[in-house]
Amino acid sequence: MNMKQFRYVLILADKGSFSKAAEELNVSQPSLSQYIKRIENDLGVILFDRTGGNVRLTDAGLVYIEAGRKILDTEKQMQKQFSDLTANQAGSIVVGIAPTRCQYLMPEIVKRFKKIYPGMHISIEERFIGNLVEDAEHGEFDLCVATLPVDENKFNYDLMMREEVVLAVPKSMDICQKLRRSAESIDQKQYPAIDIQTIAGSDYVFLSETQPTQIQLNNLCIKYNFSVKTAVECMSIETQYSMVKAGIGLALIPSSLSKYSPSANLEYFSLYQDLPYRDMAVIYRKGQYLSKALIALKEIMTSV
Repeated sequence: MNMKQFRYVLILADKGSFSKAAEELNVSQPSLSQYIKRIENDLGVILFDRTGGNVRLTDAGLVYIEAGRKILDTEKQMQKQFSDLTANQAGSIVVGIAPTRCQYLMPEIVKRFKKIYPGMHISIEERFIGNLVEDAEHGEFDLCVATLPVDENKFNYDLMMREEVVLAVPKSMDICQKLRRSAESIDQKQYPAIDIQTIAGSDYVFLSETQPTQIQLNNLCIKYNFSVKTAVECMSIETQYSMVKAGIGLALIPSSLSKYSPSANLEYFSLYQDLPYRDMAVIYRKGQYLSKALIALKEIMTSV
């Protein structure tokens, strides 16, 4: 396997068709088809199922892709160790993080790190929260900021922050006044607390069913026998929060958003009901080589 072969196979698998992959690679479709066929002949296996108009990886293709990723990762880890041997004054580090968290966390982190390693280049890959852990598992980042839990057979982690789940309410919604009147200060709660049942019948900005805050809302609705109306449904917390700030509906959000990305259009409330805290951590793969620069960056991330 060489880098060119792996890149061509990976792009074809990603695009799902020879025409789209050929366009991405800036080669002709017949040339790409012949090249892939030559790889398959050399390996003695079929990497792609070509039936039905589209192409998809066979079992052998999946093994090839996974092996390619491991080879690239081994080379990457070797380069990091070489970098340490040359005093780590140059090189690059890739950090995966959600866009909203990036805005309030990374500027200070990068500022502190560059004072220690001015020659190091930091590349920040912003991804939706739901994609971060999977991309981290594939080795796309050196360090990744993610919400726990993660698979501890695959990742190590260091805790960065514990987030309370709070209610964000547009001030333009009629229920905001009602919540203000009923809210009470409670020890250990970040904001005046309200009973979640008070929002029954309100317009709510829903997330996909797999998102932790959406699961928490669904459980509360079942436990306390109330429901809310779907104002709109989103795939990411980032989009949900933008919808709430626009006045479309209310939503449960991590408290870090209210603290580091507040909006004058919103009122924030804690809940009487105790919900599990969200633990935010810097994660990295088991067995991953951590250079001196990576260790320094990880320590800065957890201290900030």
